[in-house]
Formats: sequence, C-alpha cells, structure tokens
Amino acid sequence: MNRTILSSLAAVVVATAAFAQPQAAPASKPADTTATKAAETPKPVIDIINKIQDFGTVAKGQMIKATFQVKNTGDAPLEINQVRPTCGCTVANFTRTIAPGGTGTVNADVDTTAFTGPITKAVLVFSNDPATPQVNLVIKADVRAFVEVLPRPLLIFTNVLQGEPATQKVVLASADGSDFKIESAAATSGPYQLSYRQLEGKERIPDRKGSQWELTVTVPANAPEGMLNQKIMVKTTSPKAPEVTINVTGAVRPVVQVIPGVVDFGTVAGDALIGHNVLVINNRQGSELQLSDAKVDNPNFTTEVIPLQAGQRYQVAVSMNAGTPKGAQKGTLTIATNDPLRKTISIPVTATVQ
Repeated sequence: MNRTILSSLAAVVVATAAFAQPQAAPASKPADTTATKAAETPKPVIDIINKIQDFGTVAKGQMIKATFQVKNTGDAPLEINQVRPTCGCTVANFTRTIAPGGTGTVNADVDTTAFTGPITKAVLVFSNDPATPQVNLVIKADVRAFVEVLPRPLLIFTNVLQGEPATQKVVLASADGSDFKIESAAATSGPYQLSYRQLEGKERIPDRKGSQWELTVTVPANAPEGMLNQKIMVKTTSPKAPEVTINVTGAVRPVVQVIPGVVDFGTVAGDALIGHNVLVINNRQGSELQLSDAKVDNPNFTTEVIPLQAGQRYQVAVSMNAGTPKGAQKGTLTIATNDPLRKTISIPVTATVQ
C-alpha cells in the first residue's frame, strides 16, 4: 500500500514539473503601419466660420456682395476646385489654392432686381479636403421695394399693331412715405417713348403717403415688327431706391400677317401637281380685309384664294403644275389687299424639280 501511495505521489510531481515548463512565446505579427501612415499623411482642412451671412433688409435692385473667409487649418495645400451657385447669384471670384495656415476668400454677388421679400441663396464650395469635400454657404436678405411700381413692375403689350401706337401707364409710389423725384427714364433698347410727371391732389392713389409719379410708356406707330422684351430703368433721388426696373414684354404684329413668309417646295418631282398653302390674317379689329388678286410671276405656278373667315382670314393655295421643267424654279407671289398700310404682299416662291 505504501508503495502504491509513493507511486502516485511521484506521478503527481512529474506532471507538475511538466506543466511548469515555460511555454514558447507565439511568433509576433508585423506591426500594421497603414493607419499610422494615413494619420501621418498631410491633409488640408477647410474652415469657413461665417457660412451663413444675413444682410437684413436691402433695397430691391441692390447688388448684395458677400465675402466668405476661407481658412486652411490643415498641413497640406487646400485646393478649391469649384464654386457653384444654386440659383440667383453669381460667383465673382475665389481663391483657388490656400497654403496651410493661410486664408482665402469666396466672393458671391446676388442681384435683387427680380426678388421681393425674404430670400435665401446657396453657394456650393468643392475642395480637396478629404473629410469635407463640399461646404454649403448661404446668403440671406429681406428685399424691399422702397419705391413701388403699381399695379405691377411689368408692362404687357399683348396686341400692338404696326401703324397703331399703344400706351400704358404705371405709378411709382413711395413705400415708406418718403419723398423722391424721378431724374430720368430710359429703355435698355426698343422703340419706346417715355414721359413722367408727379401726381398731385385727386390724381394720387389714396391712403398712401410720400411722392407719387406717373410713368407713361408708348410703343410708337412706326415700331418694327417683332418681340418686345426690354427693361425700362428709372433713376430716382430716393437713396434706398436710386434705380427702379420695369420689365416690358409683348409683340408688335403686322396689321396683315402672312404665314409662312416664304413658299419653298424643296426638291420635288415634276410629273405631278404639288401645292402649298399661305395663310393671310387680318389683325385689325373692326375692319374687313379684301384680297383683290394673288398670282406668281412664274407660269409654272398657279394660285387660288380661299376665304376661311370673310374679311379676316384667307388661304392662298400655290400649286406647281405637272410637267414643270427640271431645275430651279423661282418666282414671287404677289397678293393685292385693300389695307392702307399693306396694299401689296410679296412672298418668294422656290422649287427644285428633279
């Protein structure tokens, strides 16, 4: 029995000695230096303190000039790649490269001519800052017209005919009750005749204080045919509204309108009768247009006048006869009318016969 106990004790001692032997240390892994290197790579950092600039109340027509200070708080050059306004403002210029610790600017202008009331305009700044590649800048203002144009700052000439003058009037009134004078009024272009006078007594718009001026805008009888799309600039003595803009839109139409202005058959075969239509429209209200004759001075073309609406609308059918010789065919369609301003209408007629 004692021998058995001694044998057991010996086994325990051997096992304990074996367990106590020092274990081999695991092979160490190579240190991951990627993050360390990334942390050590110089980077630019864009910093714009006043990202929102509020200009408060500004006069309508005033040009807002916003300057944003841009700092580079990083340790690599900051490259501003692009500055893009979302709408309603124009970026004047910006600093493209800013050294570490340096300062640059982004300048943006907002023309308030087309706005009234609170406005908010955004400018997007794109740079090589890896953490903030895009920064949004905001320009805010409350646009007020200190000289108002009544009933609205838009003149619409919808039915102006050549040979007949058209006139519209607006009133420029003080919005804050102050006094002012009109110094001049001029159109950026166009055929307008302008005049102005101060309103007094019963001519004034009631319940409004301050100066009131009437501006008369006339499209003269000799205005050429075409679109009206200009601006009228009124200069005043008001320090808050030194220049007031009035937009003009519309069109001057001929009394007798012809559609199309050219009859072109293009390239056609000469073995068949081919036709084109010309529409003649009377734009003069309360008068009747009569077409007394319509012909082409080339015998290879014939014409026919078809009344669509007596005295107002006519269709002139121009046909090229079958068997017309090959080659270029040219002529002039002449239409005689009873309109005093357009007694004769001339339209070129062309065709190429194969």
